[in-house]
Amino acid sequence: MTALMSAVALFLVVALASAAEGPAVMITSYTVEPAVLMPGDTGTITVTVQNMDTKGTEERTTSSTSTGYTSTTTTTSTISAEIGTIRLISGSREIEWLQEGTQRTEYLSVGSLGPGESITISLPIKAGAYAPEGTYFPEVYIEVENGENVRFPIPVKVDSSGVEVIEKEIPSAISMSESKQIAFVVANNRPNAVSGVNVFVRSYNDALEFTPERVFIGNLETYGQRVVNFTLTPLGEGPQDISVKVEYKNGENLHSSELTSSIGVKSSSDVKLILVNAPEFVFQGEVAKIDFDVANGMTKDIKAVSVVPAMNDLRIFPSEYFIGDMEVGDVFSASFDLYTSDLEVGEITIPFKLVFKDIETDKQYEIKGYTVQVEVRQPQKSGLQPSMLGGVLVGILVVIAVVFWVRARRRRARELRLSAKKAELNK
Repeated sequence: MTALMSAVALFLVVALASAAEGPAVMITSYTVEPAVLMPGDTGTITVTVQNMDTKGTEERTTSSTSTGYTSTTTTTSTISAEIGTIRLISGSREIEWLQEGTQRTEYLSVGSLGPGESITISLPIKAGAYAPEGTYFPEVYIEVENGENVRFPIPVKVDSSGVEVIEKEIPSAISMSESKQIAFVVANNRPNAVSGVNVFVRSYNDALEFTPERVFIGNLETYGQRVVNFTLTPLGEGPQDISVKVEYKNGENLHSSELTSSIGVKSSSDVKLILVNAPEFVFQGEVAKIDFDVANGMTKDIKAVSVVPAMNDLRIFPSEYFIGDMEVGDVFSASFDLYTSDLEVGEITIPFKLVFKDIETDKQYEIKGYTVQVEVRQPQKSGLQPSMLGGVLVGILVVIAVVFWVRARRRRARELRLSAKKAELNK
């Protein structure tokens, strides 16, 4: 009886010892995504839980009443870890276990893990909207039904810095007759990489045109920078406001920041069409000659320069006066002949436009250069051309002058003869 009691006592001690040890469950690895949260961000803690035992030992005690002896045998068997609940415990509201609806997401009755086996579990988290920057340590709690429970702190970082846009090259003013390239720097000030970076640019009243309207950068490494370029073309005059917006993702969280700037659009053109000569009137049937100067007052060369009459129902030649390339400061002439035989008598208005291309962007511009007004008059009834009329008038004047000269000489000769006779009589 004493031996039996001793055997039972020994069996209980061994059983309790075995139960007290149980399987060794550990968190062998973890990740936090995103690596650093921003206030208000959601994220995920992913842990790998492993049963570290590769084999278990179990002692069995047997006794025999017939022989009066007791024997103990040791056998090897596998010991599985029975995992109950896995959940997150946080001591502050800065990092919380993300709630879905009214209940937290947790893992109940995970099941058995055999020796050496592992399981990967993801726990959704959320940083408080006003969480101060710093590192927090929420704990992953693992309930092991046949062993020691596990409490494992996971460091979660919160940083409020973001991605910003910085002006790199933008003019204070631009002419209506040009396009310019503007540049911005997109800087990631965060201690972790971000993804899905997009840069958008627009004007508040759509008076500026940007090419392209969006630039996709993609991933931007920790403290990385990228230069983005846009071509700016003005559509309206005056001061114009510009908005540059960058959108990016920290994990699955969408964020944005914005830069505002302004640029002045000048109404005056730096490429000018200057009228040199045009007649005030012309007689019907004559050819009116119209002369211009074209001046490039821009700070860069231009190309494909042309002066074009903007009326199609006139006999004016050439129909386009092509100049070609113009360097900075160049001045070229353009001349047109207007045929009036088919025109009605009266005043005619002829608009001329200046066309050229930006040598850098190949964009074409049209400028309202000058409007010429010419009066078409009824030709003279004599049918003589103005040049002939002028000659006739000159001839008439010459004849009149000769007549007066002859008469004056005759009068002088008569006076001399009278004077001679008087002299003789006085003798």
